Amino acid sequence: MLFRSKYMFESRTTKARRALFNIAAIFILSSITYAILCLALVTIARQSTRQADLAFFQKQPDLIVVFTGDQGRIPYAIQKARAFRQSQIFISGVYKTNSVDSLVSPLTAEDIDINMLEIDYQARNTVENVMATYKHLRHNFALKKILIISHDYNIARIQKIVESLRRDEDKTEFYYSGVETDFTKYRNMKILMTEAFKYTRTWLFLMLWDTDMDKIGVMPD
Repeated sequence: MLFRSKYMFESRTTKARRALFNIAAIFILSSITYAILCLALVTIARQSTRQADLAFFQKQPDLIVVFTGDQGRIPYAIQKARAFRQSQIFISGVYKTNSVDSLVSPLTAEDIDINMLEIDYQARNTVENVMATYKHLRHNFALKKILIISHDYNIARIQKIVESLRRDEDKTEFYYSGVETDFTKYRNMKILMTEAFKYTRTWLFLMLWDTDMDKIGVMPD
């Protein structure tokens, strides 16, 4: 208990009040901790995006990777590809009913060579997105500077997974750019709160499981 009884004997009313006070204190501390975690996720994403902008100032990444899962990520990736004049894009976590044409054509990306786009249909969550990305990179050794795109609330978790699954021989440099989310909207705040839970769960998952990609289990997103 946070606060123990000061007396050897106390009434039921006093015990009840102390119990309620302890519950309230735990709830408040937990809420503050959760709020700090949510703020940290957004701060990490914004800092990572700025670092990517600096790293690719007047340069271009070798590959742009997009993790699907929310609207706006593919258009954002296409926007970046145009800015970098970079056509090599790897899209992970696409439904099997979609194709390159169905994904890119609505975006009127005439200056994007769709022959340079590759799609992963297998990944079902963020852990599998990262695994698919590493698999793709290990078949394309020339790709060294990678820009990963997702929503800002998802960036910190992606970073954690990428670093956890990195092998000693991996020399790839990863950068991250997040689609900015309007957290004044209730829906987006709810997503952020859910993401904080997912981040905690992923952290525990990676602590407990063997992160060798040939052995790692798959967790639900």
